[in-house]
Amino acid sequence: MPALTQDSPADVLDGWVRLLLLGFVEAQPDWDGVALVLTDQLSHWVHLSAREAVSCQSFLTPRLIAALGGTLPADMGALGDSLSRPERLAAHLRSAEVSGRAGAISGYLIGAELAAARPYWLGQSVALIDGGGSGAGHAEALEAQGVPVSRHDPEAILSTALAALGERIG
Repeated sequence: MPALTQDSPADVLDGWVRLLLLGFVEAQPDWDGVALVLTDQLSHWVHLSAREAVSCQSFLTPRLIAALGGTLPADMGALGDSLSRPERLAAHLRSAEVSGRAGAISGYLIGAELAAARPYWLGQSVALIDGGGSGAGHAEALEAQGVPVSRHDPEAILSTALAALGERIG
């Protein structure tokens, strides 16, 4: 599948992410809300409505966690600090680095992502598509904010996605 591009804010959803979204909307055709697709490199927040991607915003959070030596599970206290005070991210990351708190690095980064993605999840249902289990911090933080989160394994929706793609291309 070709990539889906968006001009503002500039973003690209690659073919793999699009395939997962196709499988998800095929399996749940009446679902409106936000899909959060986590890969080992990026977090993709995609607003879905009427079986279409309305808008998206992607984040480098997984890549930054790996680069800065963060680990899972994410420290939920750090996540909460960064969610409420994202402007302190750089200082929080330095403090976590100096004190050797790898889970806090992950927590601070995920919290900052959730703060920036608030327009996507506030008042929405979120479908978390994550096969690697790295979405636990995202799910726990969103649920703490009262956001309904359903979890979906990419492998489980892949056959539906491939069948739908096959139908569309004949």
